[in-house]
Amino acid sequence: MRLVPILLAGVLSACGSPAPQYSGTVQTESVAVGSQVGGRVIEVPVAAGQTVKAGTVIARLDPAMLQANLDQAVASAHAAQANLQALQSGSLVSQVAQARGASESSSATYTQTLTAGSHRVVAARAALANARAGETLAEREFERRSSLAASGDVSQESLDQARAARDQARAATREAKAQYEQLIRADLPGETSAARANAGAARTSYAATSQATADQIAQAQAQERDAEAAVAYAEARLREATIVTPAAGVIASLNLHPGDMLSENQTAAIVDTFKDPYAYIYASQEDLARLQAAKQLHVTSDTGSGTYEATVEAFDRSAQFTPQNTETADTRAVLVYGVKIRIHDPKHELLDGTTVTVAAP
Repeated sequence: MRLVPILLAGVLSACGSPAPQYSGTVQTESVAVGSQVGGRVIEVPVAAGQTVKAGTVIARLDPAMLQANLDQAVASAHAAQANLQALQSGSLVSQVAQARGASESSSATYTQTLTAGSHRVVAARAALANARAGETLAEREFERRSSLAASGDVSQESLDQARAARDQARAATREAKAQYEQLIRADLPGETSAARANAGAARTSYAATSQATADQIAQAQAQERDAEAAVAYAEARLREATIVTPAAGVIASLNLHPGDMLSENQTAAIVDTFKDPYAYIYASQEDLARLQAAKQLHVTSDTGSGTYEATVEAFDRSAQFTPQNTETADTRAVLVYGVKIRIHDPKHELLDGTTVTVAAP
């Protein structure tokens, strides 16, 4: 599929022919689907060649960092709103002590979160090590019984029990590994970011608890607007983690897999939309009046898929392939002009790049 249309000259009719015919190449309307944010691909629920509706998910990116940014922006927005409200209502001396206590408490909570997180990592790592040790023992026991079973020294029931124990140990290792990875990649970063945001919000609230002035209120109002804009921006970026097609069509190109890294503004897929395709033909100036007057053109696909109706959409304003030494009326009469036609194809049968024959009435 070509995103840049390639114009092919039509076959000019013989002078005076009552039904001139032209040749052209079908060009489909396509959209390049991508994301304004980069990240790691975690899901690709569609495939090349698949028909999709508008809004269909093409791919999903890991939203963890984007969600953390949004959480932080929301916390900052809440702090900005609280700051403005406190200034507008008039800060009291007692509020200073309360704000200080909240700030210290949030900072302590943040410190506790960091400490507890380290302990949880150690515990999860130990659990994984224990699971792996158990798996190793179970593997060895299964191998031992397998050898004994081969010589008839143990029963089949004993061998089956060892196999079941081995499989259970393997499952336990997988579960421990998954829990460990979830902890270090998602849970702890999210909890730490939230605690940091809460501590920052508390510090902001503490700093804002003073007697309000007109200048302070104006500044607080500007901060609130900026914080709300930051939330909107973070929300927009989070939505970009889900890549959807803006139009119905067929996925013409998609080479993306879970685990791939997608850069900002990188094309993830090309979708041939279901908008009627178009083609360019070339006509002599003698045929321009006929084409301008024609309400419909008849288009036949050279693939044999059928016959279609088309309308003229645009004319080039200048001739193509004009000789430099054109001097006579006869030679000027064979100059050709590009004509863009729109082909009505409700069943989406015409394929990009196939040729058609166009007949004027």
